[in-house]
Amino acid sequence: MATETMMENRELGLCPVCGQGHIIKTNRDYVCANRLRPSDGYSCRFSIPLRSHGVDVTDEMVRELITNGKTHWMEMCNQDGFPYIGRFVADPKGYVVEAQMQAIDAVCPDCGGKIVRTRSGYACVNSLSRDPTCKFIVPNYLCERFITQEEAVAFLRGEPDVLDGFYNKNTKSSFSAYLTRGKEGKVELSSHIGVCPQCGGKMLVGVRAFNCSNFKNGCEFRIWKHYYGHKTTLHEVRELLEHGEMTSPFEGYNAHGNVHNAILRIGSKFEVQVVPYKGDKK
Repeated sequence: MATETMMENRELGLCPVCGQGHIIKTNRDYVCANRLRPSDGYSCRFSIPLRSHGVDVTDEMVRELITNGKTHWMEMCNQDGFPYIGRFVADPKGYVVEAQMQAIDAVCPDCGGKIVRTRSGYACVNSLSRDPTCKFIVPNYLCERFITQEEAVAFLRGEPDVLDGFYNKNTKSSFSAYLTRGKEGKVELSSHIGVCPQCGGKMLVGVRAFNCSNFKNGCEFRIWKHYYGHKTTLHEVRELLEHGEMTSPFEGYNAHGNVHNAILRIGSKFEVQVVPYKGDKK
């Protein structure tokens, strides 16, 4: 008798799935009574944990499910901890999580569709329908690192830059790379940025510098990631490798702490020089 009274006190309303059993709060979840004690041979599937998708589920949220079949929008996170806006929705199998499609300032490079932020990444809206006509997506988590919206937008605009903080589980070491597309169009990471002007080896992104792959064989050519307080960009490094010097200046600090415009140039002995920028050549 006491048990029945206690369960009545924890009842929140009729199940949004079967409409018969009462929703009861237990120590682990909110569950339909027909799941706990099937009646007339019917067993309901509704059960939602007290914490799901980074959200502490409340009585009010469950009442929203019962009344409206869905909750309000709220901040959630996927299994990797990536945040997104979503809501719980009643489903014949119990419940599902519906992510809000938030458009970002970029378009799909394959079909021109809008790019929206989802639980798993930045996806073409045409890949999310029941009959998708596109497969493009920028993953939001690669090699133990989140890809931010700003980084995804820069990549989609053709302006990718070197990103730090990736982690290789096999070598147990951190590395830097940039977003690119593989042979099949899948977005992936790459550390190869060009050809070494000194020996013809591959130029690779390092933690502190852009290094030649033949450094173990004696090639010492490198481009540092920072010069006079300026962080070199992927575009600048590629320009330097292809043309021998930068065409656009950067702002740096001289020995006296004053700001001045400068460019990088590869010298006759393959040393990287920082030279004052004298404006466009006539």
